[in-house]
Amino acid sequence: MKKKFTYPFLWGMLGLGMLILGTASLVLVNFTKILHIFILILFVSQLTLSLMKRGNTKFITWLASSGTIVILLELVFLLHYHYILLCVNAFAAIIMGFLLLVFSMNSARRAQTQKGQQAKRYKIFMIGVKSLGAIAGVLMVAIVGFIMLLAVSPKLGIHLFFDQTNSYHPEKKSTETVMKDGTLYINDIQYGTKYPNSFLDIYISHHDRTTVRPTYIFIHGGGFVTGDKVEEDKAGRSEFDYYTSFTNAGYNVVSINYAFAPEYAYPTPMSQISEAITFLKTHANEYGLDMEKVILGGSSAGGHIIGQFAMIQTDQDYAQEMKIPSVLAVDSIKGIIFNSALFEPTKFAQSKDSWLKDYLWSIYGRAYWGNDYETNQYAKQADLVKNVTNNYPPVFISDGNTASFYKQASAFDKKLAALGIEHQFNYYEKKVATLPHGYEVTFDQHYAQKNMKKMLGFVGEQFE
Repeated sequence: MKKKFTYPFLWGMLGLGMLILGTASLVLVNFTKILHIFILILFVSQLTLSLMKRGNTKFITWLASSGTIVILLELVFLLHYHYILLCVNAFAAIIMGFLLLVFSMNSARRAQTQKGQQAKRYKIFMIGVKSLGAIAGVLMVAIVGFIMLLAVSPKLGIHLFFDQTNSYHPEKKSTETVMKDGTLYINDIQYGTKYPNSFLDIYISHHDRTTVRPTYIFIHGGGFVTGDKVEEDKAGRSEFDYYTSFTNAGYNVVSINYAFAPEYAYPTPMSQISEAITFLKTHANEYGLDMEKVILGGSSAGGHIIGQFAMIQTDQDYAQEMKIPSVLAVDSIKGIIFNSALFEPTKFAQSKDSWLKDYLWSIYGRAYWGNDYETNQYAKQADLVKNVTNNYPPVFISDGNTASFYKQASAFDKKLAALGIEHQFNYYEKKVATLPHGYEVTFDQHYAQKNMKKMLGFVGEQFE
């Protein structure tokens, strides 16, 4: 008897594997290469089965041809990472996997038909199976299609999942409020008109404009795509305690908003911060700001923005490369504070503590620097570890120990030490306490208060 080489179960397992691995490679960003090695193995297996399949049907010929093309593309991708190629290969695996699943089920159905198993009960069973399969197929196509769309267009995901607004109008009318501790809070002062979200808040110590005080300038986080200079979490906590810790210590504070990616991508925030600093220098006397004694600080993405801005101010060659002129004298920047900051943009999604957070960070990175931010020149240009020089001011670094950039913070700490730059690195191990990304700013942790004491000690030393 002539043996037919159908193996519907094996085709189905190959298809299911391709479908799962292709989808996973778009989401599990830290396992991309490993997943694509397995995808390559599955495509080699699929090509082998196609060549072994007796007969010369058009579908089998197409399987062999497609498998060969994808194998070559996977080899290129594994040797030279490129995001678009990652997407092409992932989509190819998803489509091939779906087709192989359909092919295997069709082969199984034909095999059963040939055996004469068309009893009434079997027919009813098959109708049920097909109905459930159709529903599952529609859901699967919808989910996979949505993931594929997010992979190509991060803008869609950002607008769906985040409360993000680029506006030339302030959320609130600018008013002056004396807070419980005596700090004068002036909200939503417009510092520019070229870009949206060009507003800042000023916190004046002891509601006294007449005394000129050293200034702490802070940039909020939010992955370059969302956030605000004052945000409340679900428990009603905000950054007010963070800001008033500085005003109670005798300093004035400025917190700056900026436009969001992807509409306003890299390096727009650097230009906006330059506008804001220019505004503050012009109006310093109105608010009692000493713009010759400045500490710059930021959290998360804001830490990266202010860190790169500081490189523009302290390195003329870098400023020329960025095509953004410096607006602060080197001597006026007394120090920089990094709270859970991003330092190495090409490693944005490599915390490896939370696959979901890393996936979201990969979307942020593509929104701000472009789809291939892991390898493109703009993300490399923005790398603080690689580009910092010995002209940099003194630095204070802190970071959480869970789903944050503590490995990058450690790399920056080592680079500063190698350059001989004065710096402090305050980091609490997980065995001491579990501290999430950005714990320093929301002030809902005992260790946030401990970190604040160390920051204020650092600031005091720089302003002496």
